[in-house]
Amino acid sequence: MVITKVQLEKANRLFQMPPGLMSFVRSEERKGLLRRDDLIDLASFTWPAAPEGKAPNAAAFEPAGRDQLAELREELAAWLNARHGCRIAADREIFIGGSITALVTMLALAFLDNGDIAFVPELGLPSYRQAVTSAGAEPVSYTISAKTGWLPDFERLGTRLGRVARLAFINSPHNPTGRELSEQEMAGLIWTASRENLLVVNDAAYQSIAERPPISLLSISGGSRVGLELHSFAYSLGLPRLPFGFALGNREAITTLKQVSRLVPTTFPAGYVQMAVEAIRAYPNPTIRAARQQIARTADRARALMELLDLEESTRRTIPFLWARIPSRRSATALARQLFRRHRILTIPGTDFGDSGEGYLRLSLTAGEQAYDEAVSRIKKRRLIRPRKRGSE
Repeated sequence: MVITKVQLEKANRLFQMPPGLMSFVRSEERKGLLRRDDLIDLASFTWPAAPEGKAPNAAAFEPAGRDQLAELREELAAWLNARHGCRIAADREIFIGGSITALVTMLALAFLDNGDIAFVPELGLPSYRQAVTSAGAEPVSYTISAKTGWLPDFERLGTRLGRVARLAFINSPHNPTGRELSEQEMAGLIWTASRENLLVVNDAAYQSIAERPPISLLSISGGSRVGLELHSFAYSLGLPRLPFGFALGNREAITTLKQVSRLVPTTFPAGYVQMAVEAIRAYPNPTIRAARQQIARTADRARALMELLDLEESTRRTIPFLWARIPSRRSATALARQLFRRHRILTIPGTDFGDSGEGYLRLSLTAGEQAYDEAVSRIKKRRLIRPRKRGSE
């Protein structure tokens, strides 16, 4: 008998997935234009924090036990209660899991069935839409645009759609604009979510980038009843960038996350758990301070590139990115392609985050000062080149 090749059909949801960031680069890869050797990457996020210390021994890679994880939850609860003035119960209101993206996906799988509705930011990371789509549900956007000063328009949450929706994903401080929700805005969102029976999920990945802590959803009255906040150990505490994060808030949602986590059990190295405990006790530790300082220095150095390209900064200094307005509202993708093809400089067009990102670029402040200096030098050098006249040698 001749064995023929199996014809595999992909699930339909894979074709419904929204494109990820830097989607325009894929066409460049197909054309063979994406060479990494001479590329100046001002698009990618490269976490600069790296703790000092001795090399870990073999025991550090053993799975952390229950007592170690319980100690970490206790330390987290005390730190968050002191930092944000909220009351978090370590045993019932904290879940330790993988990356924030993994936590978002777990929540979608836990609470969304086929045909359900979840609200996602129209200008925002595509990971929220991707998670909702992977659960077979329908992502419905609410608008974040320059017309409202990058403030989310939550009016749609109070309509008939809000009455049938299950989840609402928010992002404060917001990526890519850095916009934070105020205490009053958080309180209004909590009231709407309570009335419409919505679980609000705040991606708070960059809450520790600014020295002044932003308003936490859980610090507002009723916040822990209707919401969850998602954090990264790396970005919060200055640890290495590993898929290690935590969720806190609504007790029923935390219990459900624990239930979903049993489908694909995750273990965490004991050494990394101990590193997190020590970082909490020493907060703000030297590594998170060094990361903040490097991001601030890079932001200052990036001004030369902004002036050279006639870009206008539209970011709040709460995230490790620059949200830059392009003059005359030129096409974001066209400028990103031009920088890539002419100067080998990689950026992210604002349209990768949604339609209201047209006319903007996002630049990463984790690229480092040298990368921006090289980008300025390369553009100036290119501009000095004069095209040869036809017929000249």
